[in-house]
Amino acid sequence: MIIFKDDFGSLLSLYFAVFVAVLGFSLVAPIFPRYAMDLGASYALLGFIVSIYGAVQMITQIPIGRLSDRMGRKKILLLGLVTFAFLPLLYIYADNAYLLLLIRALGGVGASAVWPLAMALIVDQTGAEGRGAALGWYNASFYSALALGPFFGGGLYDLFGIQAPFIFWALLGAASVIIVYLKVQEPEKKRLSIGDLPQRTKERLVNPGYQTTFLACCSVVLWVGIVGGFNFTMLPGYAAGLGLSATDVGLIYLVYGGTTALSNIYFGRQADRGRRKILIFAGCLAGAIAFAFLPLASNLAQVAVLFAALGSGLGVGNPAAAALIADTTCSSRRGEIFGIFNTSRMSGVVVGPLVAGLTADAYGVNGALAVFVAIAAAVTMLTLAVREPLRPCTERDLNVNKAGGGQ
Repeated sequence: MIIFKDDFGSLLSLYFAVFVAVLGFSLVAPIFPRYAMDLGASYALLGFIVSIYGAVQMITQIPIGRLSDRMGRKKILLLGLVTFAFLPLLYIYADNAYLLLLIRALGGVGASAVWPLAMALIVDQTGAEGRGAALGWYNASFYSALALGPFFGGGLYDLFGIQAPFIFWALLGAASVIIVYLKVQEPEKKRLSIGDLPQRTKERLVNPGYQTTFLACCSVVLWVGIVGGFNFTMLPGYAAGLGLSATDVGLIYLVYGGTTALSNIYFGRQADRGRRKILIFAGCLAGAIAFAFLPLASNLAQVAVLFAALGSGLGVGNPAAAALIADTTCSSRRGEIFGIFNTSRMSGVVVGPLVAGLTADAYGVNGALAVFVAIAAAVTMLTLAVREPLRPCTERDLNVNKAGGGQ
């Protein structure tokens, strides 16, 4: 993995901060639907409560990404992480389900200042030949925490009650703020350009000839978001229909997140060796096949195997797609670019719960699964349009030089 040597410690600290932040908010995943419904939410309102988080991110990620290109990433990232420290406490004092809409909306703004900027910081400090591995480790940090969080959150709930996961989330949010403040540095090349608005009239957002590749890679992360929306909204109900317990649901999350994390590490490195298009296609195909077999599963072992396949598919394709995004776009507008990239993911987070809820009400859980299979198949077919640059580093640099920009 090729990284600017002086920033390697900062990169490791950023991975750890991402892990801590995700571990915090994922603690409440197993209990959140029940928590919201205990406050009076219907299934329809629950869908809106889940979706508003992603909807707000869709609106705010690109402007916040552009702002980071101008003002620097670290200070905005810190503000985003601060929301992870105080918003969990608001959940504890919420007295009706409609108030959750506001809290989730504020959380969406905070998340817009975290995930795109964390990815942009990683790419800022990584050479083209190491981007797949660097972004794979980012995804591994994210999904390993996503695997452990629900498991620990369920245990905290069982031992100490419903407030415990939220309190521990607030503590972890505060820890992530401290880590980033003390250890993560703004890259020198970015500090030199803070305050200079990128010259959009001279620099294209996407390199010529790669517009379809950009759209296809965004569709891959859209699928990632849809899967996340399904897991958050439908997985507990789907598991209950098979007679599985809350502990079993936690184990499914653990298997899914663990395989996603491990496969991101391995296949992120493979993406740096070329054939990113094949990895993207194979990962999406694996997701479609896993969803297709879910209606046939009848016990915990079968469901766990299918979710392991689903998580592995995400790990195969996601780092390759993110690396291609970096290779085929303008280097001085990465905050904006990864704002768009993450907006695609959050579009899936919004669409996933709504599609799941509407189709499940109309056609049952198996009908909802059939729709998800169709979405996965469509994304898989779109990835066939991906075009890989022969020499991503040289091509990117030439594009920046011609534009008269750079970092």
